[in-house]
Formats: sequence, structure tokens, C-alpha cells
Amino acid sequence: MAAKRANEQSFTDLLVPLVQPGYRLACAMLHDPQAAEDVVQEASLIAWRKVGRLGDPTKLRAWFLGIVANECRNARRRRWWGVMLGLPVGLSVVSGEERMANRADVRKALLRLTHADRLVVTLYFYLDMPLVEIAAVAGTSTEAARRRLYRAVHRLRPDLAIEEALR
Repeated sequence: MAAKRANEQSFTDLLVPLVQPGYRLACAMLHDPQAAEDVVQEASLIAWRKVGRLGDPTKLRAWFLGIVANECRNARRRRWWGVMLGLPVGLSVVSGEERMANRADVRKALLRLTHADRLVVTLYFYLDMPLVEIAAVAGTSTEAARRRLYRAVHRLRPDLAIEEALR
């Protein structure tokens, strides 16, 4: 029993510094703070169940953020299927500050990107992750992550220029 508690405590110690970056990633991917909390909680449970499969402990951050990214994708799919089937989408109270942030040009442009493009942009610009870790989270090579980031930024620029020209 003491060994189990020690394992739980060591896992908690490993996970605590990753929860905030995971939450920031989920917020950037989903644009819904409540859904982001749910995603990080679910990702934490998945990480707890599968931590034994992690071969290299130095890759814990990338591994956990990869789980968060996959759970974000699953959450968006569940929301999409709910809309397609006519199920009510969860209502949340939106603050005035959040409404203003949702109107920002960058947010609108980010929403137009694919999940994979939004993931690399978010990891690079919001979480300041190096390309090596971004590649590990995205499940690609470093060069592929660099190219995806480059193309995603170029896709963002026309949208941002259009929004600025309309003002």
C-alpha cells in the first residue's frame, strides 16, 4: 500500500508542472476553458494509466501534451457529432473579456486552420516549445514539424491581412 502511495505521489510530482502547459494548449485548441479543463483531466487519467509505457522519461512533456492534443481532437469530434445529430451543445457563460478575445483576428485565423496546423502553431507560439518537442507531440519528424509550422504561418497571414484591411 505504501508503494502504491509513493508511485501516486511521484506521478503527481511529474505531472504538476505539465498541467498548466496542457491547459494552455487545450484552451488554444478548443477556445473553451471548461472543455479545456475536462480535456486536461481526461489526459491526466490516460497518462496515469499509460505511464508505464513511457520509455524515455525525458520525453514526458511531449508525451503528455500529445495526449492533450489527441483529447482536444476527440472533444472537437464529439462536439461536431453532437451538432450533426441535433444534440444540444453545452452552454457556458461567456465573459465580456472572452467575447473580445474570441473576436480577435488571430483567433479567427487560427480557427480556420486544420487541427494539425493549429497544434504546431499553438505549441510554438503559445507554449514556446522547441521544434524537437513539437515533432514529438505531433508524432512527426522535426523537419516535418518545421515545414508544417512554416505553411501554417503562411496560411495565417492572408487571413490576418484581410481582417486588417476590412477595418
